[in-house]
Amino acid sequence: MMAAMSPSEPSADFVASVRALEERLFAPRLDPAAPERMLHDGYSWHYRPSHHALTGLVTPADFGKTILSVGAHPAAFERILVELGLPRDQLLVADHEPRLLEAVPELRTIVFDLTEPWPEISTFDLIVFPESLCIALADRIDREGRPKPTPDNEFPSDAREAELLACVLMEALGRLNPGGEIRANGPQSHPNVVTAARAVLDRQGFPHVLEYERYFLRVRAA
Repeated sequence: MMAAMSPSEPSADFVASVRALEERLFAPRLDPAAPERMLHDGYSWHYRPSHHALTGLVTPADFGKTILSVGAHPAAFERILVELGLPRDQLLVADHEPRLLEAVPELRTIVFDLTEPWPEISTFDLIVFPESLCIALADRIDREGRPKPTPDNEFPSDAREAELLACVLMEALGRLNPGGEIRANGPQSHPNVVTAARAVLDRQGFPHVLEYERYFLRVRAA
């Protein structure tokens, strides 16, 4: 089922607290020309922690939950969540980038490629993708060799992206506790790709509810 997005309004106090901490902890890494971004680190740019707070990726209401954050390097938002009271033992931070281990030695971390079969890990109340999930999918397709559009303007890569997105969501759904939720910050895949991925989930027997906008994705088991 694909539903209309109905995000909860972020807490102004929470956003202000996150913004104050990012200014204190990461001031040299904040992009003054882009209020939602951190400076490019030579590999890619990342969202500011306050951007994640504004989107509702994680809220104060989630602080009692076990959380898996996937594709999280350099884990600036996760560091701030812990500073604000999220217990460290309730948080696991994952990325395919081994530098994550050095970036946040104080947090529980694991390295794996989210587009491959996931390792054996525990289950969680909330699984989040802080950076763009669709970029990870596009990078995987580029590594495989992106197919060219057909003469009638069909894009074979869209079918592959839908397949990969469905695989990622199935891995995440299989690691949710009852009542758990998946959230991903954007930009996300084209709506047609998301619709095709939803159909794959249905065919594979993963009943779910999916709420979607171009900049936010929320999924939970039905």
